[in-house]
Amino acid sequence: MNVAEVHVAGAVTLAGVGCAGASLAVLHVLPTGLSPLRNAVSQYGINRYRTGYRVQTISFAVAGAGAAVGLATALHGTGSVVALLGIFAAARLVISWYPMDVPGGQRTRTGRTHLALAVVTFAAIVAAGLRLAGILARTSQWPADQRGFTVLGWLLLVAVVLTVLAGGGRALGGYFGAAERLLYAAFAAWLALVGTLLVTAAR
Repeated sequence: MNVAEVHVAGAVTLAGVGCAGASLAVLHVLPTGLSPLRNAVSQYGINRYRTGYRVQTISFAVAGAGAAVGLATALHGTGSVVALLGIFAAARLVISWYPMDVPGGQRTRTGRTHLALAVVTFAAIVAAGLRLAGILARTSQWPADQRGFTVLGWLLLVAVVLTVLAGGGRALGGYFGAAERLLYAAFAAWLALVGTLLVTAAR
């Protein structure tokens, strides 16, 4: 294991998560007129504060790429997780160049592409979280942190299910924003845990 490479990858992961979190925090205090409970995060990308949204998407892409490189070097048997993180990073990198359609407006090819990229993003990170938890349980790598990855893996799954239900049904329809933000928080926490463990990997 190239420990220096692992540490750098971990630092890049944490920097990406930190920058993404900061940009989201700023967006939530700016006078956007959007509700964290009801409105999708992607709606920040179709108003005058779209630059902040793009900073967030690129930062999460950087975090995903850093985590992929670090896991590929630090742990055995994580090839599927690395591939899923690569997909996550690629989707996050380009999604803000394909903004969502204005709610209630005309459906466009750009908007459909945005939706597809969002689905790919969320599916990839949830699958990566569950897969890594399974690998760690089976191989006993990072034994002290197996429980944390298991909890976050299940939280990712619950959050994505709630997001899908809120996006497609009346019961939770008024809380789509809250469900999606729970999902964002879950994958940010997961990436932060990966980054922390990579930075502190034994020399």
